[in-house]
Amino acid sequence: MDLFCKECGAVISPKTRKCPRCTQRDISLNRAEGPTETSKKTLFPFPKVRKGQKQFMEDAEEAFKSGGTLIAHAPTGIGKTAAVLTSAIKVRGHRKIFFLTSKQSQHHIAIETIKHMPSHIRGIDVISKQHMCPREESSLPYPVFEKFCNDTGQSHCNLFNRSMNKAVASMEGATMHVHEIVQMCRRYGVCPHKSALVAGRNADVIVCDYNYVFSDMRERILELLEVELDDCMLIVDEAHNLPDRVRSHMEDYMDLELLKESFRLLENSHPDLGAFIKRLSLEFNDIKGKDRLIHKELVDDKIAVALRGGFGRYENMEELMPQLEDAARGILEKDPVASAPMRLFSFLTTWSVEGDAVFRVFDPKEVSVRVGLLDPSLLTADVFRSVHSSVLMSGTLYPGEMYADILGISDAIIRSYESPFPRENRKVISVDHLTTSYNERDVTMYQAYANAISEVANNIPGNGAVFFPSYSLMNSVADRLGMVHLNKDMIVEDRRYSKRDREEMIGSLHHSRNKLLLGVQGGSLSEGVDYKNNILCSVMIAGIPFPPPSPEVKALEEYYTKKFDKKRGYEYSRVFPAMNRVLQAAGRCIRSRNDRALIVLMDRRFNQKHYRNMLPEDFDYHSTKNIRDECKEFFT
Repeated sequence: MDLFCKECGAVISPKTRKCPRCTQRDISLNRAEGPTETSKKTLFPFPKVRKGQKQFMEDAEEAFKSGGTLIAHAPTGIGKTAAVLTSAIKVRGHRKIFFLTSKQSQHHIAIETIKHMPSHIRGIDVISKQHMCPREESSLPYPVFEKFCNDTGQSHCNLFNRSMNKAVASMEGATMHVHEIVQMCRRYGVCPHKSALVAGRNADVIVCDYNYVFSDMRERILELLEVELDDCMLIVDEAHNLPDRVRSHMEDYMDLELLKESFRLLENSHPDLGAFIKRLSLEFNDIKGKDRLIHKELVDDKIAVALRGGFGRYENMEELMPQLEDAARGILEKDPVASAPMRLFSFLTTWSVEGDAVFRVFDPKEVSVRVGLLDPSLLTADVFRSVHSSVLMSGTLYPGEMYADILGISDAIIRSYESPFPRENRKVISVDHLTTSYNERDVTMYQAYANAISEVANNIPGNGAVFFPSYSLMNSVADRLGMVHLNKDMIVEDRRYSKRDREEMIGSLHHSRNKLLLGVQGGSLSEGVDYKNNILCSVMIAGIPFPPPSPEVKALEEYYTKKFDKKRGYEYSRVFPAMNRVLQAAGRCIRSRNDRALIVLMDRRFNQKHYRNMLPEDFDYHSTKNIRDECKEFFT
């Protein structure tokens, strides 16, 4: 029987009776026999609680205990994962904890944290069933795999129907990472996804993606876990991403090329569908006008004409859609690249959604129609009302009131926590002679940015990074940087880079202290990347990434103005999303208490009171006219 340390919960050898982590000998060791009152007090997986972590832990525990919701703006380094899991497990009782995160790296951290807790605590790590499936069919396009697994797989799949008692018992006996679960289930010859969820019935924590709770798959998952939504406790990690992730579940487009390709693939094998699509192409091509918001009726009328004029056998879309879906899946099974009919089916499904919380845009250049969700609370509000309790956390969950509004959370506790890192290790300055405002973008301003960037880069002792509002602006300034004296090697992000390309780019920073990285705010290099070991000693924010004018942004502002008020309509659609990207980019350089970095805000608008007030109180900075002196003063 395992023994664990009273101080940190680590497993201890009965022979040495010495904790391997906090190196304490403990003559009154706790035995891992179950969640006793004593063991509840020793859940925290590390020997010391960090600055700010204790308050966060107490607030999270109160939210879980009272059945409330905590929205936590908690900076990097506070130890959010360990704190929130400790609080949730301590008071969970019979309830199931869902740790929701979209990042594989955070899956790993959450599972490692659970592994460092007392041995009776169990977590299950689960990703999509397609990515866990060891069968050859897992390489099929998602819609085909989904149909195979739901229809054919569950009745004929020997992995799905074989006894998985041994695999489940192994997972119930030890917390595993998802790759360990998949490897073990391969050995037993059983379905890893189903095995993990069956084992999850007796687990304390399910570590999974947002869509396990915030999509239509929720009911199937809860049924497999044998748990009701009101018996669930939610931990939403990196919660600033949740609104856009929910919106992305219902976003689609149709263009003339999609219709033409769908017709080509269906005209011979399914002539009735082909006739409908050919007529819809003709009607669709007749839409005129500029890039604009449109009403649902515009395309509905085109669809109605296509049904009447296609000389097919379909009276309405209710008859046509099942036939289109079956035909599309059949084509994909033969050719995984032939996805046009399935994409058309997806668009028509999304287009049918009613209500003013949906935007619809016509683009004459692409001859396309886009549709998407404006209000994520349509999918999230009921969930947060129904679950027992929840904690939403992020290092940039600011302002908390906005996230409560747009996610439909009422009576939330909103808290901001102080960074545990020494204040003197970070210096934030701003300048007054630069701006990326649209009406001031020209060669002169690009050159001014190049001069300021080189002045910082040439006066810092290591690598630096500059993050821009857009690729086009980044490339314009990069061209000018080639004309100034820059004593660092410049590496520039490319939107076409693969994950491996980005990893190689970041890896190059580890092997040099003489690089200047150029990237975009909101891009893959400015969010979610952990630049460890102080490989960046400076981050420059070259402008505020306000969304460019578009029908979608206009629709979102109008929707939130109508739902809330004019002020929040403007701020929620334009200003705060931009400031969140600024904070994400600025937070890349200091990842531990030993890191030191200079952050330079390169836009005069940061000095305006209106925008300064939209940043957290602890993000304090001052304006300077002498960048060189600021660099030298900080780094010497």
